[in-house]
Amino acid sequence: MAKLIDSRLVWLPKGDLWSGSEAGAIKIWPWESIEKSLCLTVEERHRAALVVERSYIDLRSQVNINGVCNMFTSDVRYMLSDHSGAKVWSAGYLSFALWDAHTRELLKVFNIDGQLENISSIQDSSMEDEVKMKFVSISKKERPQNAFSFFQRSRNAIIGAADAVRRVAVKGAFGDDNRRTEALITTIDGNVWTGCSNGLLVQWDGNGNRLQELQHLFISVQCLSTFGSRIWVGYVSGTVQVLDLNGNVLGGWMAHSSPVIDMTVGAGYMFTLANHGGIRGWNVTSPGPLDGILRSELAVKDFLYTRIENIKILAGTWNVGQGRASHDSLISWLGSAAADVGFVVVGLQEVEMGAGFLAMSAAKETVRYFQSLLFIYFSLPC
Repeated sequence: MAKLIDSRLVWLPKGDLWSGSEAGAIKIWPWESIEKSLCLTVEERHRAALVVERSYIDLRSQVNINGVCNMFTSDVRYMLSDHSGAKVWSAGYLSFALWDAHTRELLKVFNIDGQLENISSIQDSSMEDEVKMKFVSISKKERPQNAFSFFQRSRNAIIGAADAVRRVAVKGAFGDDNRRTEALITTIDGNVWTGCSNGLLVQWDGNGNRLQELQHLFISVQCLSTFGSRIWVGYVSGTVQVLDLNGNVLGGWMAHSSPVIDMTVGAGYMFTLANHGGIRGWNVTSPGPLDGILRSELAVKDFLYTRIENIKILAGTWNVGQGRASHDSLISWLGSAAADVGFVVVGLQEVEMGAGFLAMSAAKETVRYFQSLLFIYFSLPC
């Protein structure tokens, strides 16, 4: 049984529950079965879970042709229902699949550039019809059908392998990992927005056609949310931006000191969740006229909640590539200048000269060593 990837569930307006998991697996629990389990009597409720569990529809069996499953095999990371066009979106990091919510038919598979993917569901219908008509008058059909099935499976395998090689080549040449999808939402105008790891925001129509791409910040998008005619974007830096439905920036601010990993609306506020566990609420009308009123009021009363102090800071740099600093050299470097300062700030140079792992290890080691020297110098407990 495939492990369910967290939060890859979507309720459809008709009541069906869709779930996505590893290797592109998608299962549907029809509303009829869910409703039936909810209507069981008290004596029969012990069977409710069993009734629902056995009622699922595996879409792999729905899109099998000649024994070949033509679903894309990327892990399902995101799912949404557009609520208006009766379509369901399932997405991996670099590809999307569009489904008909009523017929559960796979409509198309496309990549992050909006180009159709070569999946094995793309059949040469004219060839298939021609082969079937050719053997319709033959009494013993097992051998021709088996031959056709083998031919079709071989053809699909070759197409799939060629497409995999193409994707790997494109990934190596253009760095698709830097453009992988990190968030997916649908807005009230029926369009769909995706956020990428390089900061790119892409707008799609309900049929999976790429409309436009925008980039306001060159840092990774971590989450998207929407309320009314506004789109909220959370970045890895802790910044939050608010856009209109055309992607124009209405405002932005530093919401947290760590990545904003999720957002949700409640009681007139947009709540943001940071990677360190912090949660903050922002008025859904921000930015707006109310912000200016609050800002002016806070500015008038700033003496009630602020305190001004003068603090001396000694800043210096140390070239890591030149080796370790000794205790004596540290004393001669800082000397009497550090006697009456509040903070000592040291910047490291040339940390990036070696391999990434070695450089980071060396930097951490030298920072610890430098801290120990500073603690000794200032007689602070280590």
